[in-house]
Amino acid sequence: MAGSGKSRLAGSLSVGAWVHWQGREWEVVAWQGPQVTLVPQDGAEAPRAVSYRWLVGAEDFAVVSGGGAPVADGAALGGWGRQEGREKEAALWQARMVEIDTGLAPGISEHARGFGPGTTLAQRCAAMSSRLAADGIRCSAHTLADKRRQWKAAGENPVVLLPGPRDKRPGGFTDPRCLTAMQEVVAQLARASDVTIELIREEVEDLLHSRYDEELGDPAAVAALLPSRSTFYLRMKESGLADVLDQPTRARAALASTPPLPHGGREIVLRPGQVTQIDTTPLRILARGDDGRTTATEMSTLIDVSSHSMCALMITPSRPRDAESGQAGQATRAIDLTLMLAQAFAPWPVMPGWDPLSAAAASTLPFGALRAADERFTEATAARPVIRPELVIYDQGSPYVSEHFTEVCDRLRIARRPARKRTAPDKQLVEHSFTTLAHRFSQYVRHGWQGRSHKKRGRGIERMPLYTIAELQQMAQEWVALEYQQTPDAGLRDPFQPGVVLSPNDMYAVQVARSGYRPVPLSPAQNRFFLLRQWVVPGKGGFMINYRTYQPIAQDAGHYREILLRGGSKLPGREKQWECRFNPYRPERVWLYDHTADTWVTCDFRLRHLLHDPWTADMWQEHAEQHRAAGGSEQDEEAVALSLAQRDRRRRSRRPPPKRTGAEPPFQGLELNTEQPSHDPYAGLEEFDLSTLRPRPALPISPMAPPPAAAPAALPPGVATGGEQEGGQAPHPLAALFVDAEASCGPPDTSVAGTPAEAYEVVDAELLDDLGSSADVEDGEGVIDVWEVDMPGGMEP
Repeated sequence: MAGSGKSRLAGSLSVGAWVHWQGREWEVVAWQGPQVTLVPQDGAEAPRAVSYRWLVGAEDFAVVSGGGAPVADGAALGGWGRQEGREKEAALWQARMVEIDTGLAPGISEHARGFGPGTTLAQRCAAMSSRLAADGIRCSAHTLADKRRQWKAAGENPVVLLPGPRDKRPGGFTDPRCLTAMQEVVAQLARASDVTIELIREEVEDLLHSRYDEELGDPAAVAALLPSRSTFYLRMKESGLADVLDQPTRARAALASTPPLPHGGREIVLRPGQVTQIDTTPLRILARGDDGRTTATEMSTLIDVSSHSMCALMITPSRPRDAESGQAGQATRAIDLTLMLAQAFAPWPVMPGWDPLSAAAASTLPFGALRAADERFTEATAARPVIRPELVIYDQGSPYVSEHFTEVCDRLRIARRPARKRTAPDKQLVEHSFTTLAHRFSQYVRHGWQGRSHKKRGRGIERMPLYTIAELQQMAQEWVALEYQQTPDAGLRDPFQPGVVLSPNDMYAVQVARSGYRPVPLSPAQNRFFLLRQWVVPGKGGFMINYRTYQPIAQDAGHYREILLRGGSKLPGREKQWECRFNPYRPERVWLYDHTADTWVTCDFRLRHLLHDPWTADMWQEHAEQHRAAGGSEQDEEAVALSLAQRDRRRRSRRPPPKRTGAEPPFQGLELNTEQPSHDPYAGLEEFDLSTLRPRPALPISPMAPPPAAAPAALPPGVATGGEQEGGQAPHPLAALFVDAEASCGPPDTSVAGTPAEAYEVVDAELLDDLGSSADVEDGEGVIDVWEVDMPGGMEP
């Protein structure tokens, strides 16, 4: 009874069903993975574990009666779909495992030799191992026992029996020390002329002998590290070093100078602040420095990788060292980076004059939730999220590796990772922000914008009314809150809405909802640890920093006297020195730290009353050098302070830079081939009163109407047109071209325009009698249109 049609469908087979197979009826008692357990109806045989594919694929298979709990095909097949094209191999291993487990091969009722009822599992595994060895397959009895355990644990799924793709060990069995020497030799010869693999092999052999002769003590053992010639060529090809040798010298040098990726790879960033990137770039905008002179600028930015948000920015002056005067140069320093990090821990305020859309309340930031979590968020907060950096990837410039910046990062618990030298992809996000900065911010600052290169620099940039550093800082912060943070970025996508392009603020709102927000407010006492540190020795008259004397304020005078009575700080290696913190951009006030009570003593500059305008430590140093060059001493703080105060007065009363005087330069562009302008016929006419204009009646439009008469020629100035107007004045020359208001309802006045009255009569054409067809009437000469009629006076239509 061969089964066919619907009775053979896999979906009709279930546990408890009766099937016809191999000439008898069987009951399905179990179904585990791809194995179906059958019990014969007469009970003459033991239960049989049959592969589902073998059972269904038999010619005489048929489902006699169905059972309960139908089993789906996908559950029965298990992982067969993952091993496409290996069904035969899986079925073969399935039969072997069934024979090891039960002693009977599928479809066979007699036990093979070594698989009888009295044999143990270990004996059956040994017998199967011997059979496989006879077929040329090496598989020990222990391996077969392990395969059977895996097969049972997977629900007798034959997929686990198939050997997976073996990962080839890089370099094969070649000694790793030889592989390392191969890479070193190729890197050493990267900038030399092209060489062959044979020369590389000789260099590797010499390197191994020079490096491991003393360690191994036997030249033969060192020679054993080097593989044979054919294997060496194979390893060069497998490792890609052979392809490197075929590249041009410039490509080989660039590849050799690229260091390996640190820490094994890049992280998967999932929350704001997890990974940030920091770098400094020239802003290419001239500004007015503290001394009133023109100075270049550069900007340092901190970018969050997860949301592409600009956490903080700092604009600083930049100028090289003056070779003539010896004045020191200026660039971004560690204190600038510290002040920039402080911006990332607090919200930005909306400054007066900013656009209302730059506020956080008007942006897509979750302002309500942020204000509930952090009381520092108010209506006057800018649309820039507060992101605490956890890891900073920095450039290996001197400010980033300084002791002060390292100390601040350690105090804020910020991990630091240096980027590889000359490897922009390590911090490609902040590198790309430089282009965005030039295209969307710098070029719109017209006063001082130098262009992207000196070849495209405009003329007279230094003579423009330039902005100050503080003004540029405010403009950049407004641009970040108003445009950068709210502009969609193609690289920002929500995994739940991949088709929607998000802005940095949108992406932050999505991520902060999952990761949460925890404010980290810092007190003024904690913020003082981020300022520059100076070790001083307090005395009765105060202490000095860069030849400036500082004395305690009245409120902290008692605390200062207690410090003097202690005699010294008793710190290891400091003895009488105490720690002091100051801001070089506001040096009129410093703070002395009392480590015994964990408090601060506020001290002011002794001559602070002489300096009414803001000043910096750089300005003080500049005037101290000028005073020393004039024959004075830079330790004379009163003379330096008076010079600095007079400089402020001169700056306020200084005249602006002179403007360019003289004739404008002639036009130097390409000459255009233009025609000479035509003569204007209305050049000598008087001004006409436009209120006297009246509309002219339209002429009748008809296919049979006569052509309008030609308009009269323009009258020359001073020629009378038929009488004078009231008051003895001659009529305007253009009055003959327009109609009076009284005559606007009737036909035009023929005496004025000179047009006959018959021209304004509608001529009715006489149509032919036969108008039923629009076809043309043919005569002996040609084709005559039905609309052709005799016109009066020989006129043609």
